[in-house]
Amino acid sequence: MIIIRIGKLTLDGYYNYGNLLQNYALQQILLQYADTVDTIWHEPDNFLPRTGLPFTWKEPIKFILNWKDYRHTYLKKHLGCEMVRQGKLKDWSDRYIQTRLGVKNLKDIAEDYDYFVVGSDQVWNPYFGNLKDNFLSFAPFEKRIAYAASIASPDIPEEKVEFYRQGLKGMKWISMREQEGANTVKQFTGRDVPVVVDPTMLLTPDEWRKVSRQPAWYHGDDYILTYFLGKRPNVAIQQVASKSGLPVVNLLDENVYEHYVTGVDEFIWAIEHTSLIYTDSFHGTVFSILFQKPFVVCNRVGEGCTSKMSSRIDTLLSYFSLEGRRGTQENNYLIDDPMHISYGDTRAVFQREWKRADTYLRKALNIK
Repeated sequence: MIIIRIGKLTLDGYYNYGNLLQNYALQQILLQYADTVDTIWHEPDNFLPRTGLPFTWKEPIKFILNWKDYRHTYLKKHLGCEMVRQGKLKDWSDRYIQTRLGVKNLKDIAEDYDYFVVGSDQVWNPYFGNLKDNFLSFAPFEKRIAYAASIASPDIPEEKVEFYRQGLKGMKWISMREQEGANTVKQFTGRDVPVVVDPTMLLTPDEWRKVSRQPAWYHGDDYILTYFLGKRPNVAIQQVASKSGLPVVNLLDENVYEHYVTGVDEFIWAIEHTSLIYTDSFHGTVFSILFQKPFVVCNRVGEGCTSKMSSRIDTLLSYFSLEGRRGTQENNYLIDDPMHISYGDTRAVFQREWKRADTYLRKALNIK
């Protein structure tokens, strides 16, 4: 019997639902081919919430003494709620994702695994993350695999072009999450690489239900859910809410504690049981489709957002012929009859994409 051990790299952190969901999903998919799948934490620290302020031994003292009005600044920035939220995300991750911590130099574990897989998520975004590690440069060429990697940037900065060219050429197997990324790989390397679905789409609704739970804020009433990482189109959402008579639950609303600290398991449940979701999130859209819920997906608006960031959502909607669920500035973020949606044979699409992913992974892992 052949034993396969896989080390998996993605973006470290406990601050984003989508990253943890894709991390878990890819782990579960890879476990169908391998005996061991470890997510390698390759940042120096284990759990330090990303609060926008430094977090060392000095901060509690500053808070107690209220040094230079530090206590007011801390509370005003809603950092306490953010720490609770990220703590809940870490708790879910600790329960469901096998993580290897304390690796100071990835070269030290290059022989511990038969393969290293990087992905999914924006692991090759030029503006964040550890790109050197995420191109798996520490591992032998034959062990380097990318599954549904994403660049999610309209262009590569000129000073990083050669770095990307060499990094991409150094990957033995590459698959991308969106066509824009595959085009970039073609431009830099001349290679045609497959576009495969995000791993969250390869698990069934029943598999997701096993790691979900009812939110603490749910009290039995129907609701409209919103989940925005950028600016939320409040006018459009309120129009829909007024017409339907349903209350709105705004996840990441700092003014409502119980909504803001929603955990990963609660996030999954909330999407499955909503009457409608408005979102600018890729994974918010994925789970809407998985659970066949009405949704409106909007272009992300805010600092650092560009039109090409929506390529991954364009690719996703095209799989299911759901391009009409787009809320844009041109249509004032309103679509016809948003509370109702007509899904085709989504199961056939998921089965097709599963077969494509399976074919790719079997080749990359040298499984007959």
